[in-house]
Amino acid sequence: MQKQAKHKIVIIGCGNVAWHLAKLFSSLKKHELFVYNHKPNDLLNDFKTKLKCKTQVGLDKIITNAEFYFICVSDRSISSASIHIKTKNGILIHTSGSVKLDELGSGDNTAVFYPLQTFSKQDEINWQETPIIIEAKNTTTKTKVTVLAKQVSNNVGNMTYKDRLRLHLAAVFVNNFTNALFVSAGDIVNDKQLKNLLPLIKQTITKLGRIDPRAAQTGPAKRGDEAVMKKHLKLLSGNADLKKIYKQMSSLIIKQQNNKHA
Repeated sequence: MQKQAKHKIVIIGCGNVAWHLAKLFSSLKKHELFVYNHKPNDLLNDFKTKLKCKTQVGLDKIITNAEFYFICVSDRSISSASIHIKTKNGILIHTSGSVKLDELGSGDNTAVFYPLQTFSKQDEINWQETPIIIEAKNTTTKTKVTVLAKQVSNNVGNMTYKDRLRLHLAAVFVNNFTNALFVSAGDIVNDKQLKNLLPLIKQTITKLGRIDPRAAQTGPAKRGDEAVMKKHLKLLSGNADLKKIYKQMSSLIIKQQNNKHA
């Protein structure tokens, strides 16, 4: 029986998203992977040795006969990176939540493959649960990218740029801003006390899966407990930024609770 040829996938960039996509597609053993970076980078060696990808420095060396070209670079570099891809039938793909599809140029074979996830190289990603948002220039391209996405995720959907950008904004609130608050919590207490907050953090997230966030809200702002809030603000008297954030977040909670009953 003749062995089926592997599809060629090109990944441009060597950051966290590039790493996890390469790791993902490598694990499927259905694809031949090529990773390119515009300049020498020690991280490229990990793609070669750990994931068995073919690696190359220089975007002018990108192969022309791949089926998919994933551009995993900073948002501002997507357009300039796409110019280096000279392919007749391959699909150019970016993975950003906040960049328009037309940043990939005027060609017909362009798409967005946006995994709604936070990526750190050392972490394992549950791809089956990770939403993958698809947008494409035409139906044929959309079908091909969707088939690829469904190989790895049970949560694949189509979305316009406007809706994708709004989803990306919401993701910043629940991930980036929340993480910044974790940093601030660490500034308030010592490392040992911060570990004591982990069960609370986990329970907060668990509740969100089954209760509306407004209904799940607790704490002094929800109760209108001015005495407790004054004590907290006194503790923050030496940090004007956190004191301001505390007041603004407390005000937001109060407004959200009032709107719930409107």
